[in-house]
Amino acid sequence: MSVWNTPATDRVAALREQAARYGEESAAGLSDLELLNAAYESVLREQIDTRDRYMSLLTSLRHHDDAVRTAATSAFRDHADRYAQHAVRQHMRPFDALLYRVEQLPDRPGPQQMDGVRSAAVRVRFELKESGPAEDLIDPEGARHTLRTLRHVIGVLEAREGLDASDVLGLVKNALNDETLIDLFTVADRGTPVPAVEPPAPPFAGPGWSDLGGFWAYQPDGSGAHVKAYPIGEDWYLDLWSARGQLLAFGTVPATEVAALAPALIAQASAWADDRSEYAWRRFTHTAQNTRTTPPGPGQDTPSPASSRAVPDDTQVRAATASSPNRPVGSAASSPSSHPSAARPATPAAPRRR
Repeated sequence: MSVWNTPATDRVAALREQAARYGEESAAGLSDLELLNAAYESVLREQIDTRDRYMSLLTSLRHHDDAVRTAATSAFRDHADRYAQHAVRQHMRPFDALLYRVEQLPDRPGPQQMDGVRSAAVRVRFELKESGPAEDLIDPEGARHTLRTLRHVIGVLEAREGLDASDVLGLVKNALNDETLIDLFTVADRGTPVPAVEPPAPPFAGPGWSDLGGFWAYQPDGSGAHVKAYPIGEDWYLDLWSARGQLLAFGTVPATEVAALAPALIAQASAWADDRSEYAWRRFTHTAQNTRTTPPGPGQDTPSPASSRAVPDDTQVRAATASSPNRPVGSAASSPSSHPSAARPATPAAPRRR
């Protein structure tokens, strides 16, 4: 039976059974209408929380990018200012020497003193001629263009191997001398492409798993539901999707638990697709805990104690999903905000991905 045409009586019975299973005593005193209203509010709050977490992640990423850009610009500005000050001091040193000689002249300078000033002026002219144009102080001898050309040469040649050293050295000399690089790709074609290093497969990769580039998907034969796995640091974020595109469960576990947890989630997908009255994060948490306590089947490894400790418990997951500012305090049953630690999320929740 689909979740869209379930009779209200069956839905109320399922909600009361769920409340009894999780020990939510406050649901016992609610009427059927109040219980349905509380279930609707819990689903609505979950949608709000999920959107809030997603928007919070986007906002934090934007703030992080702005902070990195500001720090890089500030550091560059400081170095540029110091370099410019030093260049200006060096450029003005001959003028300072000439001005000092002029300031030391008496009211009526003699011939020898005037000859000294003239010789100082000749030296200033010579030093300025040797230092080159003033724009060389900012970009000495076109170093910026030379560096860009060298980066271009290296970028083309680093993807090839087996090149002749004399050809490569000739291209580098041409770049340093600001000569044309018309034979750059001709030299590169003489080599062979550097073999690409494939990233190692995660420990859970096996039958039913597919590498989709950047993430992995688990979908056994004959199953419309599938599990997507994304690496997040040392752990993996998993979300379970039904055949109709419904997000049924999501959470984070160590890589050593993914192999056993993914089939367990797939096994529950059909029932969860018809019954959407429970939190997706709670389903994931209970399934992960049951998988840890169940003896591993053939070919499955027992998760290590360290990896088990890395998984957030039910209390932490409740707190992580209680960050919505729209969540009413002291609402009806099945609200995770009733926990005292809900005001401060213990672990950030990962964004949903389709």
